[in-house]
Amino acid sequence: MARMAKKAGKARMPTSPICNRRDAGFSLVELLAVLAILSLMVGAVVINLPKPRSDTDRLSAAMTAQVSRFLDDGVVAGELRAPGFDVDGMTLFAHDGRIWSETAEIAWPEDARITLTQADTRVELPDTAQPILLFEPYGAVPDFTLRLSAPEATYSLSADDRGQIVRTVER
Repeated sequence: MARMAKKAGKARMPTSPICNRRDAGFSLVELLAVLAILSLMVGAVVINLPKPRSDTDRLSAAMTAQVSRFLDDGVVAGELRAPGFDVDGMTLFAHDGRIWSETAEIAWPEDARITLTQADTRVELPDTAQPILLFEPYGAVPDFTLRLSAPEATYSLSADDRGQIVRTVER
């Protein structure tokens, strides 16, 4: 019984320094301080969000990955591979020793201007896709640059000294 009387007489810690009543909640100043801190945190997150990428940016990154994988698969399979280009897009071709077969098609974005140069000579894009750049089964890649010019930047795909497909962005 003595314990219960001791517990009942124990005072509760007040939730606010302004008001010492038991049923008091948070003060307006405390709530505003919490809201200000939350606002600062949300602002920091929003400022650090990445900018939305354009269709041309996404496509050029996807093309770089797909052409690199296409080249590597040709080396593993020991097949001659070639990307083909036309006014509508790019087509990837594989040669099985007898005929060329299409393996993938990628359409150009609507807002991009496409130029292809091979050994510093501009190549006119034909109306229908045909194999243009031959990727040898042992990994040799011809000297080429494919440029996708969009309003926000120019994206270039080319082969480096090691035969890897690289993407550069010029803003």
